[in-house]
Amino acid sequence: MIRLTALIALIVLTSACGGKIAETRFYQLAQPDAKPQSGTDILVLESLTTDAAYDDDRIVYRTTPFRLDYYNYHRWTSTPGVMVGNYLEQALETHGTFRAVVRERTPDAPAVLTGRVLAIEEVDHSRTEWRGRIAVELVLSDAHTGAILWTERIDESEPLRQQNPEGLAQALSIAMSRIAAHAVPAIEKAIRSMPDEHPATVSRSSAGGRTLQP
Repeated sequence: MIRLTALIALIVLTSACGGKIAETRFYQLAQPDAKPQSGTDILVLESLTTDAAYDDDRIVYRTTPFRLDYYNYHRWTSTPGVMVGNYLEQALETHGTFRAVVRERTPDAPAVLTGRVLAIEEVDHSRTEWRGRIAVELVLSDAHTGAILWTERIDESEPLRQQNPEGLAQALSIAMSRIAAHAVPAIEKAIRSMPDEHPATVSRSSAGGRTLQP
């Protein structure tokens, strides 16, 4: 009886104080502008993994180098590995080099891109200096031999124009566009450098497509 009375009192008190559950809001990276695809290559893009601390749809922020915190009511529309992977897929498709970017291996795709998200976070350096930071490690490998064609760790940050989660999403979109602007040409160059006798190259040449030059 005592417990029931206490529970009723708590409900009444909460109602009297106008208690309201905070609304959860969702954010995403702004995608690159779409362009007609004009390339001839096919690239396999496998799912990106995410380091454990960031493998969450809750947005991460930090105020010191030693501690991570999470916004409970501000979340990404998908986990970082999916979100960054989707961004890269569209960036690769709109660059014009690739006829298609696919998620499953196919015999006529010469290379496979994979990687991981090392960090995606808001970094509060002071009360007036907030930055969005995103770090990824990308690996391009030969689809048939598994040999590493290119790999790089890319770390970008951008100041927040608005000190709120929407400002963070905007800053991270800008940082991600710089990552893509650096990675996509490097991926293209690595694929163009593959030997002419590569199985996918031979298949494409016999079908009337262009031949990759080293």
